[in-house]
Amino acid sequence: MLLPLTESLAFTAEAARVSRTVLPSGVRVLTEEIPGAPSVAVAASLAIGSRDEAGIDFGSTHFLEHLLFKGTPRRNSKDISIAFDSVGGSSNAATAKEYTSYYARVQNSALPLALDLLIDMFTSAKIDQADFDLERTVILEELAMNEDDPEDVAHENLAEALLPGHELGRPIGGTEATIKAVTRDAVFEYYKKHYVPENLVITVAGGVSHEEVLKLVNAELDRVGWNGVGTPNTRRSQEPVSVQASEAGRLIKKDVAQANVLIGYQSIHGAHPDRYALGIMNTVLGGGMSSRLYQEIREDRGLAYSTYSYQQGYSDAGYFGLYAGSSEENAPLVIQLMREQVDRIVSEGVSQAEFDLALGNITGGLALRYESTIARMNRLLSAEIGTGEYLSVSEVMQRFQSVSLSQIQAVAGEVFARPSSLVAVGPKLTGLSL
Repeated sequence: MLLPLTESLAFTAEAARVSRTVLPSGVRVLTEEIPGAPSVAVAASLAIGSRDEAGIDFGSTHFLEHLLFKGTPRRNSKDISIAFDSVGGSSNAATAKEYTSYYARVQNSALPLALDLLIDMFTSAKIDQADFDLERTVILEELAMNEDDPEDVAHENLAEALLPGHELGRPIGGTEATIKAVTRDAVFEYYKKHYVPENLVITVAGGVSHEEVLKLVNAELDRVGWNGVGTPNTRRSQEPVSVQASEAGRLIKKDVAQANVLIGYQSIHGAHPDRYALGIMNTVLGGGMSSRLYQEIREDRGLAYSTYSYQQGYSDAGYFGLYAGSSEENAPLVIQLMREQVDRIVSEGVSQAEFDLALGNITGGLALRYESTIARMNRLLSAEIGTGEYLSVSEVMQRFQSVSLSQIQAVAGEVFARPSSLVAVGPKLTGLSL
Protein backbone atom coordinates (compact mmCIF):
# COMPACT_ATOMS: atom_id res chain seq x y z
CA MET A 1 0.00 0.00 0.00
CA LEU A 2 1.52 3.31 -1.11
CA LEU A 3 1.38 6.13 1.46
CA PRO A 4 0.83 9.44 -0.35
CA LEU A 5 2.66 12.22 1.45
CA THR A 6 -0.33 14.52 1.99
CA GLU A 7 -3.34 12.17 1.99
CA SER A 8 -5.09 10.30 4.80
CA LEU A 9 -6.18 6.68 4.35
CA ALA A 10 -7.12 3.46 6.14
CA PHE A 11 -6.96 -0.21 5.20
CA THR A 12 -6.98 -3.67 6.77
CA ALA A 13 -3.78 -5.68 6.92
CA GLU A 14 -3.93 -9.20 8.38
CA ALA A 15 -6.88 -8.48 10.65
CA ALA A 16 -5.28 -5.32 11.95
CA ARG A 17 -6.62 -1.91 11.00
CA VAL A 18 -3.95 0.45 9.69
CA SER A 19 -4.83 4.14 9.50
CA ARG A 20 -2.92 7.25 8.52
CA THR A 21 -4.02 10.84 9.03
CA VAL A 22 -2.19 13.97 7.92
CA LEU A 23 -3.14 16.79 10.28
CA PRO A 24 -3.50 20.38 9.00
CA SER A 25 -0.17 21.25 10.66
CA GLY A 26 1.68 18.62 8.61
CA VAL A 27 2.02 16.19 11.52
CA ARG A 28 1.46 12.58 10.40
CA VAL A 29 -0.29 10.05 12.64
CA LEU A 30 -0.16 6.34 11.80
CA THR A 31 -1.78 3.59 13.85
CA GLU A 32 -2.19 -0.16 13.72
CA GLU A 33 -5.09 -1.36 15.83
CA ILE A 34 -4.41 -4.88 17.10
CA PRO A 35 -7.57 -6.39 18.57
CA GLY A 36 -7.00 -7.85 22.03
CA ALA A 37 -3.51 -6.44 22.51
CA PRO A 38 -3.03 -5.38 26.17
CA SER A 39 -0.22 -2.96 25.45
CA VAL A 40 0.63 -0.20 23.02
CA ALA A 41 3.89 1.00 21.50
CA VAL A 42 4.09 4.69 20.61
CA ALA A 43 6.79 6.86 19.08
CA ALA A 44 7.42 10.48 18.16
CA SER A 45 9.95 10.49 15.34
CA LEU A 46 11.43 12.50 12.50
CA ALA A 47 13.37 11.63 9.35
CA ILE A 48 16.45 13.52 10.52
CA GLY A 49 19.59 11.67 11.52
CA SER A 50 23.32 12.03 11.76
CA ARG A 51 23.74 12.29 7.97
CA ASP A 52 21.85 15.61 8.07
CA GLU A 53 24.45 17.30 10.25
CA ALA A 54 26.90 19.73 8.71
CA GLY A 55 29.82 21.74 10.03
CA ILE A 56 29.03 23.18 13.46
CA ASP A 57 26.07 20.77 13.75
CA PHE A 58 28.22 17.61 13.98
CA GLY A 59 27.06 15.60 16.98
CA SER A 60 23.74 17.46 17.37
CA THR A 61 21.53 14.46 16.59
CA HIS A 62 23.07 12.36 19.36
CA PHE A 63 23.03 15.30 21.77
CA LEU A 64 19.31 15.82 21.23
CA GLU A 65 18.56 12.16 21.85
CA HIS A 66 19.95 12.71 25.35
CA LEU A 67 18.70 16.24 25.97
CA LEU A 68 15.03 15.64 25.20
CA PHE A 69 14.88 13.43 28.30
CA LYS A 70 16.38 16.18 30.48
CA GLY A 71 13.20 18.17 30.79
CA THR A 72 10.64 20.66 29.54
CA PRO A 73 8.98 23.67 31.19
CA ARG A 74 6.42 21.20 32.60
CA ARG A 75 8.75 18.40 33.77
CA ASN A 76 12.35 17.78 34.76
CA SER A 77 14.22 14.58 33.92
CA LYS A 78 13.20 12.88 37.15
CA ASP A 79 9.53 13.70 36.50
CA ILE A 80 9.79 12.04 33.08
CA SER A 81 11.37 8.91 34.58
CA ILE A 82 8.82 8.72 37.39
CA ALA A 83 5.92 9.10 34.97
CA PHE A 84 6.96 6.09 32.89
CA ASP A 85 7.88 4.04 35.97
CA SER A 86 4.53 4.80 37.61
CA VAL A 87 2.66 2.85 34.93
CA GLY A 88 5.20 0.06 34.52
CA GLY A 89 6.17 1.32 31.10
CA SER A 90 9.48 1.66 29.32
CA SER A 91 10.90 4.46 27.22
CA ASN A 92 13.96 5.01 25.12
CA ALA A 93 15.25 6.72 22.00
CA ALA A 94 17.07 5.64 18.86
CA THR A 95 19.44 7.79 16.86
CA ALA A 96 20.22 6.55 13.37
CA LYS A 97 21.82 7.98 10.25
CA GLU A 98 18.48 8.83 8.64
CA TYR A 99 16.01 9.20 11.50
CA THR A 100 15.59 9.84 15.23
CA SER A 101 12.85 8.24 17.31
CA TYR A 102 11.60 8.64 20.89
CA TYR A 103 9.40 5.75 21.92
CA ALA A 104 7.61 4.02 24.76
CA ARG A 105 5.69 0.85 25.49
CA VAL A 106 2.87 1.01 28.02
CA GLN A 107 -0.41 -0.66 28.85
CA ASN A 108 -3.33 0.62 26.79
CA SER A 109 -4.78 2.72 29.61
CA ALA A 110 -1.48 4.64 29.89
CA LEU A 111 -1.46 5.81 26.27
CA PRO A 112 -2.63 9.36 27.19
CA LEU A 113 0.32 9.69 29.56
CA ALA A 114 2.80 8.33 27.01
CA LEU A 115 1.64 10.67 24.27
CA ASP A 116 1.64 13.61 26.67
CA LEU A 117 5.24 12.87 27.68
CA LEU A 118 6.62 12.18 24.20
CA ILE A 119 4.97 15.16 22.52
CA ASP A 120 5.98 17.43 25.40
CA MET A 121 9.60 16.26 25.07
CA PHE A 122 9.59 16.54 21.27
CA THR A 123 8.05 20.01 21.07
CA SER A 124 9.23 21.75 24.23
CA ALA A 125 12.71 20.59 25.21
CA LYS A 126 14.48 23.19 27.37
CA ILE A 127 18.08 22.35 26.40
CA ASP A 128 19.60 24.29 29.28
CA GLN A 129 23.32 24.98 29.28
CA ALA A 130 23.77 23.06 32.55
CA ASP A 131 22.03 20.00 31.13
CA PHE A 132 24.04 20.35 27.95
CA ASP A 133 27.35 20.39 29.84
CA LEU A 134 26.30 17.36 31.89
CA GLU A 135 25.23 15.33 28.89
CA ARG A 136 28.44 16.14 27.03
CA THR A 137 30.27 14.23 29.74
CA VAL A 138 27.77 11.35 29.54
CA ILE A 139 28.08 11.13 25.75
CA LEU A 140 31.88 11.15 25.92
CA GLU A 141 31.70 8.25 28.38
CA GLU A 142 29.34 6.46 25.99
CA LEU A 143 31.78 6.94 23.11
CA ALA A 144 34.64 5.70 25.29
CA MET A 145 32.61 2.61 26.18
CA ASN A 146 32.03 1.93 22.48
CA GLU A 147 35.75 2.32 21.81
CA ASP A 148 36.37 -0.50 24.28
CA ASP A 149 34.30 -2.84 22.10
CA PRO A 150 36.51 -4.01 19.21
CA GLU A 151 33.58 -5.34 17.19
CA ASP A 152 31.87 -1.94 17.48
CA VAL A 153 35.09 -0.20 16.41
CA ALA A 154 35.40 -2.49 13.41
CA HIS A 155 31.85 -1.78 12.23
CA GLU A 156 32.22 2.00 12.59
CA ASN A 157 35.46 1.96 10.64
CA LEU A 158 34.02 -0.23 7.90
CA ALA A 159 31.31 2.34 7.17
CA GLU A 160 33.92 5.10 7.01
CA ALA A 161 36.23 3.02 4.82
CA LEU A 162 33.50 1.98 2.36
CA LEU A 163 31.88 5.43 2.12
CA PRO A 164 34.81 7.82 2.58
CA GLY A 165 33.84 11.47 2.60
CA HIS A 166 30.12 10.65 2.48
CA GLU A 167 27.78 11.65 5.31
CA LEU A 168 26.64 8.02 5.66
CA GLY A 169 30.20 7.05 6.49
CA ARG A 170 30.26 9.19 9.64
CA PRO A 171 29.60 7.57 13.02
CA ILE A 172 26.03 8.05 14.26
CA GLY A 173 27.01 9.21 17.71
CA GLY A 174 29.69 11.63 16.59
CA THR A 175 33.32 11.50 17.67
CA GLU A 176 35.14 12.74 20.73
CA ALA A 177 36.30 15.75 18.69
CA THR A 178 32.83 16.70 17.36
CA ILE A 179 31.12 16.22 20.73
CA LYS A 180 33.71 18.42 22.43
CA ALA A 181 33.46 21.06 19.69
CA VAL A 182 29.69 21.45 19.28
CA THR A 183 28.02 24.19 21.31
CA ARG A 184 24.70 24.40 23.08
CA ASP A 185 23.60 27.18 20.74
CA ALA A 186 24.39 25.09 17.65
CA VAL A 187 22.43 22.13 19.03
CA PHE A 188 19.51 24.39 19.97
CA GLU A 189 19.40 25.88 16.47
CA TYR A 190 19.49 22.36 15.00
CA TYR A 191 16.57 21.47 17.28
CA LYS A 192 14.52 24.51 16.25
CA LYS A 193 15.20 23.88 12.57
CA HIS A 194 14.24 20.20 12.46
CA TYR A 195 11.85 19.54 15.35
CA VAL A 196 8.87 21.10 13.61
CA PRO A 197 5.33 19.88 12.82
CA GLU A 198 6.20 19.15 9.19
CA ASN A 199 8.76 16.57 10.37
CA LEU A 200 6.84 14.98 13.25
CA VAL A 201 5.56 11.43 12.74
CA ILE A 202 3.47 9.78 15.47
CA THR A 203 3.26 5.98 15.19
CA VAL A 204 1.15 3.81 17.49
CA ALA A 205 0.54 0.05 17.47
CA GLY A 206 -1.54 -1.89 19.97
CA GLY A 207 -4.98 -2.23 21.48
CA VAL A 208 -6.20 1.30 20.74
CA SER A 209 -8.29 2.89 18.01
CA HIS A 210 -7.12 5.45 15.49
CA GLU A 211 -9.87 7.81 16.59
CA GLU A 212 -8.69 7.69 20.19
CA VAL A 213 -5.09 8.36 19.17
CA LEU A 214 -6.10 11.30 16.98
CA LYS A 215 -8.11 12.83 19.82
CA LEU A 216 -5.16 12.58 22.19
CA VAL A 217 -2.61 13.83 19.66
CA ASN A 218 -4.72 16.82 18.65
CA ALA A 219 -5.22 17.79 22.29
CA GLU A 220 -1.47 17.67 22.94
CA LEU A 221 -0.61 19.62 19.78
CA ASP A 222 -3.18 22.27 20.66
CA ARG A 223 -1.62 22.59 24.10
CA VAL A 224 1.86 23.27 22.70
CA GLY A 225 0.65 25.50 19.85
CA TRP A 226 1.48 23.08 17.02
CA ASN A 227 -1.92 23.52 15.39
CA GLY A 228 -1.03 25.73 12.45
CA VAL A 229 -1.04 24.95 8.74
CA GLY A 230 1.78 23.04 7.08
CA THR A 231 2.71 20.30 4.65
CA PRO A 232 4.78 17.22 5.52
CA ASN A 233 8.38 17.54 4.44
CA THR A 234 9.21 15.39 1.44
CA ARG A 235 10.76 11.97 1.88
CA ARG A 236 14.40 11.36 1.02
CA SER A 237 15.33 10.64 -2.56
CA GLN A 238 15.83 6.97 -3.34
CA GLU A 239 18.04 7.70 -6.32
CA PRO A 240 21.38 5.93 -5.78
CA VAL A 241 24.28 8.29 -5.18
CA SER A 242 27.74 7.87 -6.58
CA VAL A 243 30.23 7.32 -3.76
CA GLN A 244 33.96 7.48 -4.34
CA ALA A 245 35.91 4.24 -4.25
CA SER A 246 36.41 2.80 -0.79
CA GLU A 247 39.65 2.72 1.15
CA ALA A 248 41.61 -0.49 0.62
CA GLY A 249 41.70 -1.24 4.31
CA ARG A 250 42.12 -0.14 7.91
CA LEU A 251 44.19 -2.02 10.45
CA ILE A 252 43.46 -0.72 13.95
CA LYS A 253 45.76 -1.95 16.69
CA LYS A 254 44.11 -2.52 20.06
CA ASP A 255 45.15 -4.61 23.02
CA VAL A 256 42.34 -7.14 22.71
CA ALA A 257 42.24 -10.92 22.80
CA GLN A 258 40.97 -11.47 19.25
CA ALA A 259 41.35 -10.08 15.79
CA ASN A 260 37.96 -8.66 14.74
CA VAL A 261 37.87 -8.87 10.95
CA LEU A 262 35.38 -7.30 8.53
CA ILE A 263 35.33 -7.51 4.75
CA GLY A 264 32.94 -5.00 3.22
CA TYR A 265 31.58 -4.02 -0.19
CA GLN A 266 29.63 -1.03 -1.42
CA SER A 267 26.12 -2.36 -1.99
CA ILE A 268 22.60 -1.50 -3.12
CA HIS A 269 20.41 1.05 -1.36
CA GLY A 270 17.63 0.11 1.03
CA ALA A 271 14.74 0.48 -1.45
CA HIS A 272 16.42 -1.32 -4.35
CA PRO A 273 14.16 -3.91 -6.04
CA ASP A 274 16.91 -6.52 -5.60
CA ARG A 275 16.87 -6.19 -1.80
CA TYR A 276 14.83 -9.38 -1.42
CA ALA A 277 17.27 -11.41 -3.50
CA LEU A 278 20.12 -9.88 -1.50
CA GLY A 279 18.34 -10.80 1.73
CA ILE A 280 18.19 -14.46 0.74
CA MET A 281 21.80 -14.41 -0.42
CA ASN A 282 22.84 -12.87 2.89
CA THR A 283 20.96 -15.54 4.86
CA VAL A 284 22.65 -18.32 2.88
CA LEU A 285 26.07 -16.74 3.21
CA GLY A 286 26.10 -15.67 6.86
CA GLY A 287 22.60 -15.24 8.27
CA GLY A 288 22.41 -18.07 10.78
CA MET A 289 23.88 -21.23 12.24
CA SER A 290 23.26 -23.15 9.00
CA SER A 291 24.92 -20.48 6.85
CA ARG A 292 28.04 -21.11 4.81
CA LEU A 293 30.25 -18.84 6.91
CA TYR A 294 29.10 -20.38 10.21
CA GLN A 295 29.45 -23.94 9.00
CA GLU A 296 32.82 -23.44 7.28
CA ILE A 297 34.58 -21.14 9.77
CA ARG A 298 33.09 -22.23 13.09
CA GLU A 299 31.64 -25.72 12.79
CA ASP A 300 34.03 -27.38 10.34
CA ARG A 301 37.27 -25.61 11.31
CA GLY A 302 36.69 -24.12 14.76
CA LEU A 303 38.36 -20.84 13.82
CA ALA A 304 35.83 -18.43 15.33
CA TYR A 305 33.03 -18.28 17.85
CA SER A 306 31.12 -15.58 15.97
CA THR A 307 30.89 -15.11 12.22
CA TYR A 308 28.12 -13.61 10.09
CA SER A 309 27.24 -11.37 7.15
CA TYR A 310 24.88 -8.43 6.92
CA GLN A 311 23.44 -5.81 4.57
CA GLN A 312 23.11 -2.17 5.62
CA GLY A 313 20.82 -0.23 3.30
CA TYR A 314 19.98 3.48 3.37
CA SER A 315 17.77 5.61 1.14
CA ASP A 316 20.42 6.15 -1.54
CA ALA A 317 23.41 3.94 -0.66
CA GLY A 318 24.36 0.79 1.19
CA TYR A 319 27.11 -1.65 2.07
CA PHE A 320 27.52 -5.36 2.72
CA GLY A 321 29.78 -6.86 5.38
CA LEU A 322 31.25 -10.20 6.45
CA TYR A 323 32.51 -10.50 10.03
CA ALA A 324 34.54 -12.99 12.06
CA GLY A 325 36.32 -12.79 15.40
CA SER A 326 39.32 -15.12 15.57
CA SER A 327 42.75 -15.50 17.08
CA GLU A 328 45.49 -13.35 15.58
CA GLU A 329 47.25 -16.33 14.01
CA ASN A 330 44.05 -17.63 12.39
CA ALA A 331 42.91 -14.27 10.98
CA PRO A 332 44.66 -14.63 7.56
CA LEU A 333 43.01 -18.01 7.02
CA VAL A 334 39.62 -16.65 8.10
CA ILE A 335 39.92 -13.83 5.56
CA GLN A 336 40.84 -16.36 2.88
CA LEU A 337 37.81 -18.51 3.73
CA MET A 338 35.43 -15.56 3.67
CA ARG A 339 36.75 -14.54 0.26
CA GLU A 340 36.37 -18.13 -0.98
CA GLN A 341 32.72 -18.16 0.08
CA VAL A 342 32.13 -14.86 -1.69
CA ASP A 343 33.74 -16.18 -4.88
CA ARG A 344 31.75 -19.40 -4.63
CA ILE A 345 28.38 -17.70 -4.32
CA VAL A 346 29.22 -15.47 -7.29
CA SER A 347 30.33 -18.36 -9.49
CA GLU A 348 27.85 -21.04 -8.37
CA GLY A 349 24.91 -19.16 -6.88
CA VAL A 350 22.82 -20.97 -4.25
CA SER A 351 21.11 -24.34 -4.39
CA GLN A 352 17.37 -24.92 -4.22
CA ALA A 353 17.84 -26.52 -0.81
CA GLU A 354 19.71 -23.46 0.47
CA PHE A 355 17.02 -21.20 -0.96
CA ASP A 356 14.25 -23.14 0.77
CA LEU A 357 16.13 -23.10 4.08
CA ALA A 358 16.80 -19.37 3.86
CA LEU A 359 13.21 -18.64 2.88
CA GLY A 360 11.93 -20.58 5.89
CA ASN A 361 14.37 -18.73 8.14
CA ILE A 362 13.30 -15.32 6.85
CA THR A 363 9.54 -15.85 6.73
CA GLY A 364 9.47 -17.58 10.11
CA GLY A 365 11.48 -14.76 11.63
CA LEU A 366 9.10 -12.19 10.18
CA ALA A 367 6.06 -13.93 11.61
CA LEU A 368 7.61 -14.12 15.08
CA ARG A 369 8.96 -10.57 14.98
CA TYR A 370 5.61 -8.98 14.31
CA GLU A 371 4.02 -10.50 17.37
CA SER A 372 5.60 -7.48 19.10
CA THR A 373 3.82 -4.11 19.24
CA ILE A 374 7.23 -2.40 19.11
CA ALA A 375 8.05 -4.15 15.83
CA ARG A 376 4.68 -3.22 14.35
CA MET A 377 5.08 0.38 15.42
CA ASN A 378 8.53 0.48 13.82
CA ARG A 379 7.11 -1.01 10.62
CA LEU A 380 4.70 1.96 10.42
CA LEU A 381 7.58 4.34 11.00
CA SER A 382 9.83 2.72 8.38
CA ALA A 383 7.06 2.85 5.80
CA GLU A 384 6.30 6.50 6.46
CA ILE A 385 9.80 7.95 6.58
CA GLY A 386 11.45 5.39 4.34
CA THR A 387 10.04 4.03 1.11
CA GLY A 388 6.53 5.47 1.53
CA GLU A 389 5.13 1.96 1.01
CA TYR A 390 3.48 -0.14 3.72
CA LEU A 391 3.91 -3.88 3.26
CA SER A 392 2.08 -6.47 5.31
CA VAL A 393 3.94 -9.56 6.49
CA SER A 394 2.26 -11.66 3.79
CA GLU A 395 3.28 -9.15 1.10
CA VAL A 396 6.90 -9.19 2.28
CA MET A 397 6.84 -12.99 2.30
CA GLN A 398 5.47 -13.04 -1.25
CA ARG A 399 8.32 -10.82 -2.44
CA PHE A 400 10.90 -13.16 -0.95
CA GLN A 401 9.09 -16.19 -2.38
CA SER A 402 9.12 -14.66 -5.87
CA VAL A 403 12.92 -14.40 -5.94
CA SER A 404 14.64 -16.74 -8.40
CA LEU A 405 17.97 -18.51 -8.02
CA SER A 406 19.33 -16.55 -10.98
CA GLN A 407 18.39 -13.25 -9.32
CA ILE A 408 20.32 -14.23 -6.21
CA GLN A 409 23.43 -15.06 -8.19
CA ALA A 410 23.08 -11.88 -10.23
CA VAL A 411 22.86 -9.59 -7.19
CA ALA A 412 25.81 -11.40 -5.60
CA GLY A 413 27.82 -10.78 -8.74
CA GLU A 414 26.84 -7.11 -8.75
CA VAL A 415 27.57 -6.42 -5.07
CA PHE A 416 30.81 -8.37 -4.83
CA ALA A 417 32.20 -6.68 -7.93
CA ARG A 418 31.90 -3.29 -6.24
CA PRO A 419 34.67 -1.52 -4.31
CA SER A 420 35.63 -3.40 -1.15
CA SER A 421 37.59 -2.83 2.02
CA LEU A 422 39.17 -4.82 4.82
CA VAL A 423 38.93 -3.62 8.42
CA ALA A 424 40.60 -5.42 11.29
CA VAL A 425 40.91 -4.59 14.98
CA GLY A 426 43.44 -6.51 17.01
CA PRO A 427 46.77 -6.51 18.85
CA LYS A 428 49.28 -7.05 16.00
CA LEU A 429 47.48 -7.54 12.67
CA THR A 430 50.45 -8.74 10.68
CA GLY A 431 50.02 -10.36 7.30
CA LEU A 432 46.40 -9.24 6.82
CA SER A 433 45.11 -8.11 3.43
CA LEU A 434 42.34 -8.73 0.93
